Parts: sequence; C-alpha cells; structure tokens
Amino acid sequence: MKQRIFILGASGNVWKELVSQIFNKDSKINHINPSKIIWVANSKKFIFCSEWLKKNILEEIIKWKEEANNEFEKNWKEYNKLTYLLELIKKEWLDGEVVFADVTAWKKELLEFHKTLISDTQNFLVTANKNPISLYWIEDFKYMTSYNWRYDTNTTVMWGAWILNFVQERADKIRDEIQKIEGVFSWTLGYILSELEKLEKSFSKIVKEAKEKWYTEPNPWDDLNWLDVARKLIILARYSWYDVNIEDVEVEPMIPEKYTNLKWEDFLNAIQEEDNYFQEKAEEAKTNRQVLRYLWKMNLVNWKLKLKVWIESVPVNSDLWTLSGTSNLAVVETEFLKEPLPHVIKSRWAWLAVTAWAVRVWIAKMLPNNIKTR
Repeated sequence: MKQRIFILGASGNVWKELVSQIFNKDSKINHINPSKIIWVANSKKFIFCSEWLKKNILEEIIKWKEEANNEFEKNWKEYNKLTYLLELIKKEWLDGEVVFADVTAWKKELLEFHKTLISDTQNFLVTANKNPISLYWIEDFKYMTSYNWRYDTNTTVMWGAWILNFVQERADKIRDEIQKIEGVFSWTLGYILSELEKLEKSFSKIVKEAKEKWYTEPNPWDDLNWLDVARKLIILARYSWYDVNIEDVEVEPMIPEKYTNLKWEDFLNAIQEEDNYFQEKAEEAKTNRQVLRYLWKMNLVNWKLKLKVWIESVPVNSDLWTLSGTSNLAVVETEFLKEPLPHVIKSRWAWLAVTAWAVRVWIAKMLPNNIKTR
C-alpha cells in the first residue's frame, strides 16, 4: 500500500522540511507503506507526477530555498484556482488515494478548498493551518470536522501535547464538560517575555534576536498581535462544543495596531518606542515577585463562555510562572477535573522539524486499516 502525498505550501520553510523528512524517512524501499510525494504546490504553481516526483527535484527542494525555486521554475505549471488541483486528481484516477498536507498560512481560499475536498472527493487532509477552522463561521468548522477520519487538525494547537485529542475525548466521548482552559499559547511570545524578565535586554532587541533565531514569523507582527493566540483559543473552544467565532474573543495585543503594515527594518525601529513600557512592566513584576506572560483564557461565567487574550503578571507560585523560554502550557478544568487537581498540559515549542514530524504522524494515522509501518 503506497501513500500518495500532495503538499500545499511550497513557499515557506515547513514544507521543505516536510519534503526532506518524507524523502529520507518514509519513502524507503523497505518501508511497509512507502510514502510517495506526487505533488507540491504554492499559491500559483505546481509540480505533479502521478507516481512520484523525480528524485532530482526532491533533492533540490531539500536544499536551499533559492535552488528549490530554480527547480520549480524549470518544472512547474500554473493554475488559477485551488480546486483545479482536485479536478486533476480525479482526471488521474487517484480520487481517494491522496493525503493532502496543508502547511500554508493561507486564509479564505483554503476554506473553500478544504470544504470542497471533503464534500466532493474521497481524499484526505492533514492541516497545520489554523485559519479555515478558526477565522470562519462555526458552521464551516462543524462541517469539516465531522469528517474526522479524513480531516485532521491536531497539528494546529500544541501538537506535542495532544491537547485537541484530550479536549475531544472529554467533551465528545465521555461528556465531561470543558469548563475552563487557560495558559500560554505562543512559544514566540513566551520566549520574548522570558528574556525580558531577565532585565538584560530591551524589548526591541529581544524581538530582533527572536527573528534571527527563526522564533518568529517572517513578519514578527504576526506573532506580536493577538490573532495567533486567539485562533488557537477558538479552535479549543469549538472542540469543547461551544459555538464561538473569532469576534467573540476579547483581545489585548502585545503591542499597538499601528505597527501592522511596517516592513522589517521600519518595524524594528518603530517598536523601540515600546522599550521603556516593557522595561517598566518587567521591573514592576519582578518587584512584586511576578513575571509577565501573554495569557489566553476560556471559562464559563454564569453559564456564559468568556474568551480573552492579554498580557498579565502572574505570581511565582503559579504553573504559569514555571514556564521558561519557548514552552507552552494549558490548564484544563472539566466537570470532573477541577481545582485543586485540574489537568495540566505542557509542551515545548514547535520548530520546523517537529511541526513537519507532527504532520507525518497524522498522515500515517490515515493509512487504511491502520496498517503499521516500520
């Protein structure tokens, strides 16, 4: 049994790591279920081979980004609409045999693609893209996730801690109502605030170093605004069986919205205006034996769900205080698991290699009859 894999997202860094891992780990001759990458695509162009992409193309993709782009230029074809890719799958008589891996950050166009893949084909989809299941209406979420044997989203939130699995099992399988989830949900912001509490560097310098270490998105504003954390909170709330939308989240951005559209150098210079503010916040927290954390919280108040993300000082004896560097943490309370013994989930940061690994895990789970690999 072969797995045919189609990777969406041939423009960022995760897709290249995913190609490398599949090529080196999952496509070996002695593998019981060898994975075959038949297709890679960015938002405008694609390369396709119904059996397996040529070895030299994959080898070039694994190398530096510029060389991968050169290989694309020689081999790829253009397309106008994502659903055209699904039509080609059917023309090649591969419907029901392909696992799509969405490692993009695309938005509206991916929602349509995900829904069409689920409704009009028999293929499978593993996604690390939070947008289709968080930014759009709850009805879209319910529809897509109802096909959970063909549509997997576990890589979208604290993948290493299996938090979506835990929430689904409690809320869906045994009807243990999820009443509260709170914690730290961004390893990027966790790193920045952990460095800030040392009182050794300015806020803007820490952001600069975080980007140089690849701890941030290419545009650091995408991490420093509230949206990434809010999307994860919405996904968890929806898996907890609450009908919520992104507009329901009360937000406090890490820094003001005025920095939204600045390019990197301009952005870095501009956020120096925030250095004194964060220095004072960190000093005040230390004086009070506290540390700064960017928190998210979902809880029931008088039978009404409240969702909030904000920056806060937390006491030294809390679970959140013990976090360091890029760690994430979630404290979950249910009807049966609550104070003084809530369920605490902690995980490390999701670097490129581990994000790609997580996608491969869920691709493997979609093998027919759960056939094991070696």
